[in-house]
Amino acid sequence: MARFVMGSFARWSSSVRHSMVSQSRSYASKSAIPSFSETSSSQLDQLLHRFRQDRFIPAGLPNQQRRNMFKEKHKQRLEDEPVSVAINENEDYTLRPMSVGELPTKKDAYEVLRLIAANNEWKALLPFLSGLYMSHFRLNPNRFAQLVRKASEAGKLSIIMECVRQAHRTGFHLRDLTVVERLFYDIHVLAHSADFQGPALNKALNLAKQAVDLMDQDTSSQQSALNTKNPKTQPSVIGTLLELTAARAINEFGGKDQANEVLGYARKLIAARPLYQEQKALAAQSGAATERAQQILPVYNGLRLSISIHGLALDKALHDLVTAFQEEAKIELESIVDKIDKPQVQNLVQSVLQA
Repeated sequence: MARFVMGSFARWSSSVRHSMVSQSRSYASKSAIPSFSETSSSQLDQLLHRFRQDRFIPAGLPNQQRRNMFKEKHKQRLEDEPVSVAINENEDYTLRPMSVGELPTKKDAYEVLRLIAANNEWKALLPFLSGLYMSHFRLNPNRFAQLVRKASEAGKLSIIMECVRQAHRTGFHLRDLTVVERLFYDIHVLAHSADFQGPALNKALNLAKQAVDLMDQDTSSQQSALNTKNPKTQPSVIGTLLELTAARAINEFGGKDQANEVLGYARKLIAARPLYQEQKALAAQSGAATERAQQILPVYNGLRLSISIHGLALDKALHDLVTAFQEEAKIELESIVDKIDKPQVQNLVQSVLQA
């Protein structure tokens, strides 16, 4: 009996090792298990290390080896004769008995994201999101929107855009309205902070155009222009693009509409006016003044700036529609400004209305 047990174990160990050797090279090149450089926070470093060791690397192992780590019947075998696998050219990982209950939790993941923002360690965001995504750990849209806000406050929207560019690795897509509207509002804030002039304006415009291009490339999220949930057709998105192109035309081209971009966005925004009015009615019912103000700001300001662009007056019908839409947006903003519960947003609205 003892010989049978020992023989069985030897065969199991040999099989595991052979499997590891044969799969390690291809696995290491395909799974792209993230690594983390040292940060300024020891607490963040410890959590990143824990996630990598307990979630990310096991998630990248071949299915059989991962199952062996979590099966009770293999626990003693792994303790008696540990098995190592090369996960890259310079690193080995030793299989060990694990249980689901000891894995890092969603609460732990949120703490990592908090520490990344609190310590301004944004370099860790992309690899951490990549690790979460490869280990089938999904964040909800509100969490992604929060990341956009925190990155914007730190001047790191470019990091967010890189995460979106690598959405196949990070799971950070521009498909949800909450995330898209948060991103475009913060792009508006970036330009507003520089009075819609200079390098900050160009940076904001580039970010906005990149975001739209990425939405276009995301074929799984392409929707009909008539679909009210299509992020690309949102008045706040079009309004931001109109606002930024109009500001650039005024500041850099003497009010001339290079390549007819401003008129193009103005027409698209007029076409989105029914959706604007639908959202206006919903906001009035919900009483969400702050969120609604963030949607309206770039719409109103974009329409306001576009009126001074050369060429708009030549299209009388369009000019009249832009003027009427601007007045509608202004009246709505004025009606909710005192109901906004965030001072920063309220101050921003007031400054735009006074411009």
